[in-house]
Amino acid sequence: MTDGGMMWLGLLMMVLGLLIFAGIILLAVWAVTRLTSSERSRSSVPASPAEDPLVILQRRYARGEIGRDDYERIRSDLERKA
Repeated sequence: MTDGGMMWLGLLMMVLGLLIFAGIILLAVWAVTRLTSSERSRSSVPASPAEDPLVILQRRYARGEIGRDDYERIRSDLERKA
């Protein structure tokens, strides 16, 4: 290569190095922003009050997650404990 070609190659390498460095910086800023915003959103949401176990059981039965026999058995257990 001639001297002019080497100069362009050096310039290209310098630009690529700067782009990679800028990409790393942007990635770090994005990661920090993402982590701090998720912590803020978690702390700003008030804790929901404890839900009644019978209500949860009824929802599970209504969604079809448990069958009638399981529903009756669990409901009787919960009513005995209450």
